[in-house]
Amino acid sequence: MKRGEVQFTAKNTAELVFIEEEIKEDSIVIKNDYSLISPGTELALFCMTHIGFTSDEIEWAKYPIAAGYASVGKVINSPNTPDLNKGNIIMHYKPHGDYSILSSKDDLYFKLSDKDNEIKSLFTRFGQISYTAVASSQKENGHVLVYGGGLIGNICAQLFKLVTNREVTVADISNQRLELARKCGLNTLNPKDKDFKKQLNIITNSMGFDTIVEATGVPSVINDALDLVNFGGELILLGSTRGLVSINPYKDIHRKCINVIGAHENRFEKIGPFNSQEYFGNEVLKYIEQGQILVDLFITDYIQVDNIEKAYYALLEDRDKHLAIIIDWKD
Repeated sequence: MKRGEVQFTAKNTAELVFIEEEIKEDSIVIKNDYSLISPGTELALFCMTHIGFTSDEIEWAKYPIAAGYASVGKVINSPNTPDLNKGNIIMHYKPHGDYSILSSKDDLYFKLSDKDNEIKSLFTRFGQISYTAVASSQKENGHVLVYGGGLIGNICAQLFKLVTNREVTVADISNQRLELARKCGLNTLNPKDKDFKKQLNIITNSMGFDTIVEATGVPSVINDALDLVNFGGELILLGSTRGLVSINPYKDIHRKCINVIGAHENRFEKIGPFNSQEYFGNEVLKYIEQGQILVDLFITDYIQVDNIEKAYYALLEDRDKHLAIIIDWKD
């Protein structure tokens, strides 16, 4: 079938490209209603700052690149998938497009129990990624600090609080994102404030942070986190770092007995029961549908695909004003 797909065809260039794709025996065909732009990974691919462009090991980071990984829509064809019927609404990880073709064997998808949660379900993708940090943590107690108040950082902080019942703080230099975190019931710190250390001591009752999650992708923040984390604590690298970082492993890791944990989503199997990407996605969707994770506040824009390139430029120019941009694919 012929379908439209958003692709990055060159640096700072996004366009709708029409391609022919085969419908196979295990295919699920979706007419998409909405998709959600990732202001992190997608933007890095759009403006060519993703580290994959300079790495021979990351072969897929070459133009053209299919854009996006959070879509939701209605099933129009799934003859060999017993758990799905025509008209079911599913959230899935295919790129931005008018239609998507999934493999019932190899692709993750999540069936919604309530159509009213269709737009909110898009944040399942970011929650599944964020859950990786929670599942990777080797600490059961102590305060948690999440560097980064964007989609990934905020949802990660909400999940830590919900799943582990630990006290969680979000650190960000954007006052708008800190306000959003407070609305989600989280403690906040601005590292640029003059009384930053004083606020830190007040929030943790001078106990400091046993777990710090780096969710910004900014290389220098890793050093900030290593300096701040408690002796014997852990630093969880959740954000995809946009460049190289110079550290002092003897001073900041060896002598402090720090565990540095890589929390890329591929740390866990894609499909399976407890502690898999599928499990995390199902848990996050449940929390979203039950209102236990707040995501509505993230949505800042609704656009048509004709304005797709403008949307990426808007993210580049003002990430606080444009946080979660929804593409409306409905006719």
